[in-house]
Order: sequence, then structure tokens, then C-alpha cells
Amino acid sequence: MLKKVFQHFLFHMTILGLTQLLAIQLLTAGTPGSRVPREQWIASVFDTLSLEQKIEQLFVFSLYENQDKEDIQRLLQLLNRRNIGGVYVQAENVSAQLNITQQLQHRAAFPLLIGMNARLGAGTSLDSAIRYPSFMTLGAIQNDAYLYDLGAEIAKQCRKLGVHVNMAPVLDIKGGKVQPAAGGDMMSDDFGQAFAKSLRYMQGMQDYGLIPCYKQYPLASPLAMASLGGRASSTNYQEGKLVAQLNFTREGNEISDKSFLLRNAIPESYLYEKYLELEGLAISKPLSGIQGDAAKVAVKTLQEGNDMLLAGAEIEQAINGIKTALAQGELLEEDIDRRVFKILNAKYLVGLDGQLVNTLSQPTKEKTVRWKSEAYMLKQYLYEEAITVIHNKESLIPVRVLDTTSFASLSINLDQEGASPFQEMLDNYAPFTHYYIENSKKNINYNSLYKEINQYGHVMVALYDHPSRKGPQVDRELLTFLKFLRKKSNVTIVAFTQPHHLTDLEEFPSLVCAYEDDPVAQEVAPQILFGAIGAKGRLPVNASKTLSAGIGVNTRGLARLGYAQPEAVGLDADTLLLIDSLAQWAIDEEATPGCQVLIARKGKIIWEKAYGYQTYDKKDPITPETIYDIASVSKVAGTMQAIMFLQERGTINLEEKISTYLPELKGTDKEHITVREVLLHRAGLRSFIPFWSMTKDRKGLNPDLYRFSPEEGYNMQVASGLYAVSSLRDSVWQWTIDSKLLRKRGRRNPSWKPEYNYRYSDLSFYILHRLVERMTNQPMDEFLYQNFYDPLGLRTLTYRPLREFPAERIAPTEEDKHFRDALIRGTVHDEGAALYGGVAGHAGLFSNAHDLAVLMQMNLQDGIYGGDRYFQTGTVGRFSIRQYNDSRRGLGWDKPEYIRDGGPTAPEASYASFGHLGFTGTAVWVDPKYDLVYIFLSNRIHPSARNTKLLTEGVRTKIQSVVYRAMEDYNGR
Repeated sequence: MLKKVFQHFLFHMTILGLTQLLAIQLLTAGTPGSRVPREQWIASVFDTLSLEQKIEQLFVFSLYENQDKEDIQRLLQLLNRRNIGGVYVQAENVSAQLNITQQLQHRAAFPLLIGMNARLGAGTSLDSAIRYPSFMTLGAIQNDAYLYDLGAEIAKQCRKLGVHVNMAPVLDIKGGKVQPAAGGDMMSDDFGQAFAKSLRYMQGMQDYGLIPCYKQYPLASPLAMASLGGRASSTNYQEGKLVAQLNFTREGNEISDKSFLLRNAIPESYLYEKYLELEGLAISKPLSGIQGDAAKVAVKTLQEGNDMLLAGAEIEQAINGIKTALAQGELLEEDIDRRVFKILNAKYLVGLDGQLVNTLSQPTKEKTVRWKSEAYMLKQYLYEEAITVIHNKESLIPVRVLDTTSFASLSINLDQEGASPFQEMLDNYAPFTHYYIENSKKNINYNSLYKEINQYGHVMVALYDHPSRKGPQVDRELLTFLKFLRKKSNVTIVAFTQPHHLTDLEEFPSLVCAYEDDPVAQEVAPQILFGAIGAKGRLPVNASKTLSAGIGVNTRGLARLGYAQPEAVGLDADTLLLIDSLAQWAIDEEATPGCQVLIARKGKIIWEKAYGYQTYDKKDPITPETIYDIASVSKVAGTMQAIMFLQERGTINLEEKISTYLPELKGTDKEHITVREVLLHRAGLRSFIPFWSMTKDRKGLNPDLYRFSPEEGYNMQVASGLYAVSSLRDSVWQWTIDSKLLRKRGRRNPSWKPEYNYRYSDLSFYILHRLVERMTNQPMDEFLYQNFYDPLGLRTLTYRPLREFPAERIAPTEEDKHFRDALIRGTVHDEGAALYGGVAGHAGLFSNAHDLAVLMQMNLQDGIYGGDRYFQTGTVGRFSIRQYNDSRRGLGWDKPEYIRDGGPTAPEASYASFGHLGFTGTAVWVDPKYDLVYIFLSNRIHPSARNTKLLTEGVRTKIQSVVYRAMEDYNGR
């Protein structure tokens, strides 16, 4: 069913003519043959029209008021006998709109101007289409180039739907002032600002082939509309102020002589060779909305200056009335001719001529329109530019410190099930507890709420419009509660409503206006609060003496990860869809029961998806919050962070013998190994030793070493229901010391090369783990939490996750039948790390993809994240560079293979990239050349580590290849 749209549509519209259209080039590109010149085409068509057909061209048929299929059929029948000029059509959704416009053009003897209400994009009228921010939100944007881009994008979308005219006023000028038009809001209280911004917006539409609308008052009659015709007078400067003299004329006869002093409002980009050129048509309001006989109303409306008449069922009566008026001399045929020339001119300018018409009028099999990612990307940009930090007197925004502050959110007037987009995005930056007031005008137990929420250090209050939309958004009781809360906690108010509703909150020192509760606005606001992006908006209207137009505080970004569409960072979204196929293939082939994939580029997360289930029985779906055992990724996400920290501060020297720091190695075959050699896996250490086998005898686990429940002296959890003696860590360390080294390189080995060949070794990180704990004088996990994970807000990146998270949130690994005789879930899979109680140098960490991405982004940004510096400049680069030509390895970090095929990365990964893989089916990879972070997590070893399909099929590297193939600027390794 078509929507009832004209009940509130009582307006006079003036349609701006299309001048210097880029759209002409776009629309005619690639068509065979040359285009007939405009004057020639208009004349040739005009000569074929009878007087009655000319009159028919003056009408725009209004298809509205709950139309059904029968009404559409009646319109199609009308097109069989009447040569009308256009149709206003507005369906419920994109598919219906596209279908109707195609039917109409196919049936019409001559192509129709198609109009719809797309004031804020096709989503203004249609379901399943994009609706852009309100005019008030747009008015908060300081860079008007975004308004032009919006107009251009709306034009592109409308033209995909076969729409040529945006029949919704953008400007409403009355008595020299701009006032709210059909949309109910405006871009600014200031006429100059509103005019300039609206003009920029309309120019984008016009340049890309969509005819925009405005309203102009006063006129000779309230029924008439004057075109803004001809051109403005030459612009000149008076006292340094730009002045534009706009003469509103009709065919050279002034009907309103007004001058507007637009002080600093119109930049030169609006001017065509120092004058504004605005030509157009004047279209009446619906004749059905005007009292009186339709025939007389139609004649009177033409007499008052309108070029086209908006009509419905009364169209036949109106045509007859015009014919009678012509016969009686009330209207002149030359007046009709003049209007028809203007209508044909508009049709030519939007491409409704020649061979293009034949293409446009043919019905297609296409049932819908797919919007490109750029369309969604623009919407996010608009909110990023518009959201306004009104007050930041206590510098609470952006939030910098995460580890010493507790966070809560309070959503007021939020009536929905589940978390809001605002709350979900907050959770990406810090652990939040969420509270709700569904309806602030109902009886609320504020005392009870206060006792719960005042324990948090920082409360983010999200204020939404009251469901009734009437009265103040903040009543007295709620305001009192917020004032009391502010005395105990830091309070930041984020209002997803208009500035006029914030007058009672203007004394709050931390106040943000997001203007509307669109999901994109709710996602952008937390990114501003936590410094992923900076705030730039300014209030566009005067809400009170304090909340005046133009106020706003710029905030700076803190180099935290934000969120964006792929195209925003130069990645093709369609190409990235191959990731879905590869992930699903891996699941279907049982290479892994599920996985997480995250891609961040240029500081923006553009892909964060979860696939499949935790197990093959498909009971627990993977979500972005699922936690994985990351296996050897622990080497770089844990131990290497500590090693880099110690080295740059001079606590350890890479050229020093490691026995200098670990005296127990003196007198052993490891005494002369350097720290550098251990990091390079060139210390002669064995790849691994199955220490777990040393804790068993012929009957099974040594009863002196294990218990099935924790007790004194046996508190190291090895698996569910299995605990080891606390001294077992020391035994494993001693077994590491006692292990024999490999054979050295031959005698001809150059003195500048290590004595041992490259051999990847877990034992290297047993030693580095011990080195970290000795030099920091604390357990490594505690050191990492204090210096990295907690300040970065990485809650899931942890050892021994069962201490904080339920087992159901953790993906299980192997059904261990050779050592622990149990399904491993929540305890580390690696047997050696299990003997260390879950905290080891080579394994033990658990995480989701998001937290790993934050840590890797900090490394990519040379140690800076969230406004803090974690490493000195150049530290990460020194460790991540390849050290020797006969090995791909950096210091602790893995690198791409450069001599032979294969390796741990996609073949497209740059040689500057670094990262690591994990035995459980995990990968983290950082590419400084392409400003890229790639995370892949899975539990491919469930239920058996013998399942190597993920490895042999190269699923991780194939997905990584897709990312590089999607890059617009990829230029090799």
C-alpha cells in the first residue's frame, strides 16, 4: 500500500533548474551515438505536441492516499490516454517504488518526470532505504562540503529508483527569513547560515541529476509559487562582506524585489563566474487541497505563476477547465507554450531524451536496489561531524584512564528489548554495567537506583525523547536525581534529542548533544566519548541564552580504534564478502566449528564477525564476545610485550648472556646463550619437550603430583577437576635447564652469525618467561595486567579466564585423551603451559578478537594508544624487523616468508608485516605498510588436534589474501 503523504504537505514548491550538470556526462556516458543538442531536441518534441497534449504536460499526477493495485492500474490507464508531464509516486519500500516507476515509464507515451519525497534520502519515504540525519543535525556540521556530498548521494540513490525530482522543500523563505519547511526543522536559526548550507545541499543534488525544491513567500497569491529565475545580479563586496542580490522574477517582470544581505554566508564555490544561476519550474501544491471547483482552481493556479499542477482524480476536470479558459481568453496559448518549453528543458537536463529514454522506460528484472557502502559511510561521517560537545568543563571527554575508573550507563526513556547501539558500543571501550529508566514520567524508585549507580566512577547518561513526545524530557524528579548523582560520580550526559530539550541540563559540566536517536548516532557518540574520533559540531540553533547557536567544544582523538565502513579506509566491501564464503566453507568442511575474523585499517575496525559454533553439535553460536585459547599468539601478545618494555628501559640487554639475568643457567650448556639468540630461536634449544609425560607413570598420572580437587599445596588447575602440586612449575623449569642443546653450526660459520641454525622453540619462551619474572620481581601475568591490559581496557585478554568468565563463554579445545583425560575448556590446551598453572611464556593467554586487535593496534601505532605511550618510539620496529637473511624471523615476532613459497601469511602481506600464529587455529598480523591489523581466532583442534584441515587448506592466509585484494591502494609487498 502506498503511504498517505500529502495530509501534511501543504506547501508551494519551486524546483531549481539543473545548470552545468555533471549528471549529463554521467547519464550519457557510454550511450551509442551523439546526443541531440538541447534546443534541437526541445523544438523537435514541441512541434509534435497538440495543444491538448501541451496542457497535459503541465500536470504532475499525485499517486497517494493509501493507493492499491487498482489505483495504480487506473493511473496506467490514464497514461494510455493522457500525455501528462510527471508523476509523484511514493511506495512503501524500495522494491515497490522501483517497480512502479518502471511500469509508469514503460506505459507513458513520453517519458515522465518522476518525483518523490527524498528530503533526507530515499529513507524519508521508503522502508529498506537509507534515511540521513535531520536538518538540525546537518546544521551542526561545520564543513559544508559534507552537505554537498549528501545532496549528491541522495541524487544518486533517487536516480537508481528512476526519480528525477526531490519533491520536498529544502529552503522555506518567508519575509527574508528561513523557516522550517516540510521536514519540520532547519539547518540554522541564522538566515545567512541556513541559506548557505541549504544551497550547498541542493547544489549536490542538482549536480548529480536530481531536481531539488524550495519554497518562496510572499507572492501575489498564497496559491502561487515563483521560480527563482534568471540569474542573480553580480556579487560585490561592501565593507568586506559578501553580498548577493537575489531578484525574484518571472519572465522579466518583477513580482517581488527583495535583497538579502548574506554576511559571510555564501562561499565562492556557490558562484558561477561571480553570479548565482538558478533557473526552475514552479509546481503548485495539490489541487485537491485547495477549496473550489477543480477547473477554476487549475486556471487560477496557472494565472498566479505556476508552471506545473499537482493533481489526482481531478485531473480531467482541470484539463477541461484550462481548455475552456484558453477558448475564453483567460489564458493565452503562448503562456502554455512557455511552460511546456521549461518542462521539456527539465526533462532534457535529467536525461529523459533520445536513446537514454528507451533504456530507462524498459521494465527490468531488477526487484530492488542495493545501496553501496559509501552511502552508509556518508551517514556515519555526517554524525561524526555533527555531534556536539556542548560542555567539557571538567575534561571528562574523551575518557582517557580506563583501569582506575569503573563505568556505568543509564539510559532514560529507552523502551526496547536488549542493549541499545549506544550501550553495545560503550562495551567496546570499557567494562560497563547498564541501567535503564524506560519512562521517566512514571514512578521511579530513584533512591534505590542511586544506591546502586553511585558506586561507579563515571556514569554515561543517555537521554532519549520521551515516548509521548510531549512536555519536558527531564522532569523535576529526574533532574534532582542527576544532580545528586553528579556530586558522587562523574556524569556525562549524551542527549539523543534536540538542543531545545536540554535547557534544564545546561549546568552539567559534561554535556553532549547527538540530536537524534538514530542507531548510527548512538554508535558514533561512544567513539567520541572515548577518543576514537574527535568532536567538531556546533549547536545550530538558540535553545536558550546559555545554549546558544555556535557553541561547542572540539575534542581530540586519542588514537583508539574506531568503527567505519570498508570504503572509508580504501577497502572494497564486495570483495570482503569472500571472507564470509571462506569462513563458511571452513565450517562446512569441519576444519573448525567456528571462528572470529576482525580487520582494522587506518585506525578503524571495518570487519568484526563471528561464524559458526563453539562445537560441531551447533548448540552455542560464536559471538564477538566468545573467548578463545590463543596458544602461541601468547608469545607476542604476552611475553614479547614485557620483553620490549624491559629492553627499551635498559633493564635487559639483548647482547648480554641470559645467564647474567638467570644465574641458575651458569655452569650449564646454556650459560653463553644471549638474549638475542633466544628471541631469534637460534639458541640451540629443542622445539619442545613433552614435560607432561614426565608426570605420569605406567598407571597414569603420578598421584604425588596431582589431585582431583584443590587442596593445600595442590592449587594449580591443570584442567577441569585436575590440580597439580604447586612446586611442579619449579620442576618444569629445572627440566628445561637440564635439557640438551642441539648441535652447533659447522666450523665455517661466520663469526657474525649465531652458532645455531634457526629452530622454532617453545623452550625459548620458557626462558623468556622466567627472565621477565626475575627482572620485574612479580608474576608475568600481573605485570602485563598492570602495564598493558588494564590500561588498554582489555578485559578478555587474560590468563586463566575461568577466574572471571563462565565456561560457556569460552570455546573448548581438545578432548585430551593422552594426558588430562578431559575436554579442555577454560584452561590452557598446551600441556607445558598447563604445568605452569596456565601462565607461561609460550602459551596460556585467552582473548576475543577485539581485545587482540586493540593490543596489535597499539603495536602498529609505535606504542601509542588511548592517549598514552606504552613503548618508546622505534621499539616495536626494532623487534619486528627481520634480523638475518637465512631466516624470516624478527626478535620474537614472526615475519612473512621471503625466500620460498608458503609461510605464516598471505603472499600479499608486506615484508614489513609481523605477527604470529597459534596451534589452536589463531593468528594476529600487523602490516605497517598498509596500516592493517588482521585477527583470526578459532578452535580448530576441537575435538581433536589431529584435525589439520585449517592448516592444510590455508584458511587463515586465504582470508588474509582477501583483505589485500580488497585494497584500492595495494602496490605489492
